[in-house]
Amino acid sequence: MRRALLLVLCCVLLSSCETIKEIRENDTLNKLGSFRLNSVRPNSYWYDGKSYEYNQYEIDITSAPGRAHIILNDKYIGDTPFKYSFTGTVDRDERLTFRIMPFDEKMKPQGAVLRIREELPRQIFFDLNSK
Repeated sequence: MRRALLLVLCCVLLSSCETIKEIRENDTLNKLGSFRLNSVRPNSYWYDGKSYEYNQYEIDITSAPGRAHIILNDKYIGDTPFKYSFTGTVDRDERLTFRIMPFDEKMKPQGAVLRIREELPRQIFFDLNSK
């Protein structure tokens, strides 16, 4: 009886290992379902139906004329022109708030609120001459 139980247990364990191997090697199965076996590739994103996961997603942020400080969600991230590498998870309908603070005090600060409904833009341009 013990041998039969041990034999059944070994068969179940070995078949599940082969199934996992089969899923990992099959691109279609790898992308479907509520789980993910591969991590998100650099400079890309993955959407699971309710949130976006970004991995070193590059966003070019520029302004004209001149340079400006870039503030993302109340945190300073750099000065324009700037290539921002964004990594993280953002829920659908979440907002990212960009503020631009010009070096020239005669120019007014500007802002942009991105509501995440699709992938983040690859380029953001601020025209500091416009109001």
